[in-house]
Amino acid sequence: MELLPRSSSFELGNPVLEFATDFNSRAEFLWSHGLISDSTYHIFTSACNYSRYIGEYYRDSLSPTCEEVVNQVTKETSSFVGKYDVTLDVCISSMLSQSLALSPQHVSERIDVCVEDETIDYLNRKDVQKALHAKLRGVSQWTVCSR
Repeated sequence: MELLPRSSSFELGNPVLEFATDFNSRAEFLWSHGLISDSTYHIFTSACNYSRYIGEYYRDSLSPTCEEVVNQVTKETSSFVGKYDVTLDVCISSMLSQSLALSPQHVSERIDVCVEDETIDYLNRKDVQKALHAKLRGVSQWTVCSR
């Protein structure tokens, strides 16, 4: 058996495998977890799916139809539902006691729901950027999913 040398690397990425499938599964995901109604699921899959919404949003040309659909989805899911794991609390950076506000008092295992905020802070530190040899050309700050 040949042993390969260890690589010292650091990767950051977004596991999007295929845009249309990944984006358009959002409606099915929210609906199957009981977070949006049947009627909202129907308009989210027919009138304006998530791929269309994202395309319009990033082209600064959001149609009234997509705006209405996304507003309805947002209204039904609220800001207290995490977009990647609907079973976890969400991070509310301004609240020091977020776990008390959103979690049952008897939970024995804590999950850091603010990891995304902490990662953003960490990756914007100059010493970390220097260590990673990151060059922010034309970008003032690292963000998650920026244009």
